Amino acid sequence: MHKGSAQYNMPAAFDVSGTLDLQVVEAVLQTIIDRHEVLKTVYRDGEQGAEQLIRQQAHFTLSVDDVRMHDAAQQQQAIALAMTEQFTQPFDLTRDVMIRAGYIQTADDEGVLLFNMHHIASDGWSMQVLVKEFVQLYQAYSQEQRNPLAPLAIQYADYAQWQRDYLSDTMLEQQLDYWQQQLADVPPVHSLPLDYPRPDIKQHQGACVKSTLSKDVAQGLTALAKAQGLTPFMLLHGALSLLLSRHSNAQEIVIGTPVANRMQAELEPLIGFFVNTLVLNVNTAQ
Repeated sequence: MHKGSAQYNMPAAFDVSGTLDLQVVEAVLQTIIDRHEVLKTVYRDGEQGAEQLIRQQAHFTLSVDDVRMHDAAQQQQAIALAMTEQFTQPFDLTRDVMIRAGYIQTADDEGVLLFNMHHIASDGWSMQVLVKEFVQLYQAYSQEQRNPLAPLAIQYADYAQWQRDYLSDTMLEQQLDYWQQQLADVPPVHSLPLDYPRPDIKQHQGACVKSTLSKDVAQGLTALAKAQGLTPFMLLHGALSLLLSRHSNAQEIVIGTPVANRMQAELEPLIGFFVNTLVLNVNTAQ
């Protein structure tokens, strides 16, 4: 927990056009930290394993880099350097606030706003919550209005305690038995042909491939899914499974997919790590 790794950093960057009041930004983020206890929670080794400690106060400071005096090329270099430093600096889970932010000012009314949260206190849904609350609070504070956000009904620690109580020894054994049976015969790795030999040690050098479907194709897929009583996800997952089966010459296809895991309304406005990866096993021979 002391040394940490940047592997679990969740960075985001936003171009800013227009005057940005940095004192208001700092006040907004301080409010968000005070509002979401998970952002001011630290983790320590206890007698029974890792323990969380929710601090009463956690002071936040916005880092600011002013590069207005540089030309365009130098500004891009400064932005790239600042982003690398911000996004690759590990969090110390025993002492740090679980969110960092910085502003790179490139002109009087332009700049880049950087956010970085640790995955132990955040997920993709949480980033949306952060941005939504940031906008609402900034609009209010910049007009000298009060905090417009409704109080949170629960905190992440309440969810963690509920989950711990729910997963008693008996329930945990039942859940483990179920998944062990479901995944008993799945292959340990896929058998797709690779361009290079698989390394002995797991690497983190994968790429992200994106594509956009045309409006006509998207509408066609939606209509097909509806006609077959499927969701669009189910249809596309089935198609991907068949594709992987064809190219790997295998019938058992295993695909992991993230799920938000926020099935209670009280969890929707929370920042925290709720996401889970669901293993979907498809037998394409059926």
